[in-house]
Amino acid sequence: MRSILCSLAHEQGEIFMSKTSVEHQHSDTAEVAAGYRSVACKEYPETTIGADYLAEHFISTSHKFLIKFGFVRKLGIVKSRKFTPGGFKYVLARTAFFDQQLLNALGNGAKQLVILGAGFDTRAYRFAEQCSGCKIIELDIASTQNRKKECLLNAGIAIPKNLTFASINFNLESLQDVLREAGYDNALQTVFLWEGVSMYLQQSAAEATLQFVGACKNTESLLVFDYIATIADSEVDNYYGVKTWRETWARYRQAEPFKFTIDDSQIASYLEGMGLSIKSHLKEREIEERCLPQPGYK
Repeated sequence: MRSILCSLAHEQGEIFMSKTSVEHQHSDTAEVAAGYRSVACKEYPETTIGADYLAEHFISTSHKFLIKFGFVRKLGIVKSRKFTPGGFKYVLARTAFFDQQLLNALGNGAKQLVILGAGFDTRAYRFAEQCSGCKIIELDIASTQNRKKECLLNAGIAIPKNLTFASINFNLESLQDVLREAGYDNALQTVFLWEGVSMYLQQSAAEATLQFVGACKNTESLLVFDYIATIADSEVDNYYGVKTWRETWARYRQAEPFKFTIDDSQIASYLEGMGLSIKSHLKEREIEERCLPQPGYK
């Protein structure tokens, strides 16, 4: 195999609502994930899931004000559990896990970081020192990327000189072409982060991304990503929270519907067909057990 990956299985959930497509407005799911990280930073500041001290700069002014109050944060967590069971815990554990994998990859010699669908990812800024010897490329749709640049400017957060922003619509544009224009070096040992993105892409776009990574020249390159497992309608009741998530998305998430899934039972052969081999494959509960603070986490 030309590259290795670490993949996670989950059903993801967020509860802020919008019906405007990401082509015309920044991604709501990206802002909600930043909101979760902001809450965690205040609720669990001494833990790895509370480590994103920059996240609050990417949420609305009203939400930034409200989460100052502990009772509001707790009400928000309760609401999340109602509309998207398990979503809050998973997103926080996922963030901590991706942090770990990035730092491990940098420690193992990675010289290039590509963040696919970066949203309001803050790793290039939180880990600026660790990434100082690394070429960084953040890719996302222009509406979200422009909003991110605006937030960075307003917060006075310096953009590292080794970071390049590249706008892309994964469903319409060639990842290879966009990365080439951004200065991507196919020969460098690279860590690709693809967090909370694959499920929103058309199948052709998601598979094109996997195939691109699988064709990397450097065999030490690593893809870290999460995905939604394929679940038949007849099996929905057998999985915790899935029915509620689907109802929430059908009612409130027309702008960012789930499109891409992977059959868990076929994932090894499926990814091998993309030129990838599995280094680690963890379920959401395994991610949470590894990354959520214990004991005392609620």
